[in-house]
Amino acid sequence: MIPRALEVAVVHHRTPTMLARCLEALARHAPDVDVRVVDTAFDPSLPRQLDGIHPRVTWTAAPNHSLAAAVNAALRLSRKPFLVHMNADVFVAPRTLADLLAAALADERIAMAGPLARTPAGHAQDLGVPYRLHYARLRWQERHAGGEAAAVDVPWLSGCMQLVRMSAVRRVGGMDASLRFYNEDLDWSLRLRRAGFGLRLVATEVVHEGGASTPSGTRFLLEGLRGGFVVSRRYTPPVVRAAHRLGVLAAAEIAARTASDDDARTAWREVARRFRSGELERSAFGPTLSDPS
Repeated sequence: MIPRALEVAVVHHRTPTMLARCLEALARHAPDVDVRVVDTAFDPSLPRQLDGIHPRVTWTAAPNHSLAAAVNAALRLSRKPFLVHMNADVFVAPRTLADLLAAALADERIAMAGPLARTPAGHAQDLGVPYRLHYARLRWQERHAGGEAAAVDVPWLSGCMQLVRMSAVRRVGGMDASLRFYNEDLDWSLRLRRAGFGLRLVATEVVHEGGASTPSGTRFLLEGLRGGFVVSRRYTPPVVRAAHRLGVLAAAEIAARTASDDDARTAWREVARRFRSGELERSAFGPTLSDPS
């Protein structure tokens, strides 16, 4: 049933060792499922190096614009009712795909399902203090679940791995490629919920290394904070938006004076300038993550 219902897209950027481990896990637990590697720094020799790891792999080259752009490329090529997109630093377990699919099939209003992602040390992925409540609800459900993996409705799901219902995507669209660094999956989740769909966190575990291909620097800091405010402006009341902007501005003003090195102070000065002027629609990046805006 799984091979007919879904396909997998693995988003990869210059972490071939992790990609090999990712494909090995998929081959071990889902050898009959079609897998597409969306590579944002495509090296023609890599498919040859990894040949034979998974029997049903195809490759698609994409510009290094954003996670959203890579996921959207996979969505455009998808031909099955469900697509699972995942980072190359995510490693599935025996029942990951089956449990995510079952959670979506149990209720047609569910547009997205995500796993319980754990760090290599075994800790639940840190998605902020409010998300700990959802983890607690999931643990409670686990104690009372029957044969299927426990699941709870949540307001948003981590973009490290998501199963999405393609009929819902056709209704609301894919990820917003103007957003980066966790804001794209938050916006997509909220947009799906606004359209009346549900999102479900499922008690099926994956290991997520995290941060394997995300660099740091002035533009990355600015882009994350800028995108966070754009999402806030779309989905929160005016008073919350105002508090969000003033809070970031105040923190940036303090950090611009107290940060320990020149690069950090420069980064925070630029954040303060943007939030003070309201210049927040324009990305800090151009066509790729290597290009300035």
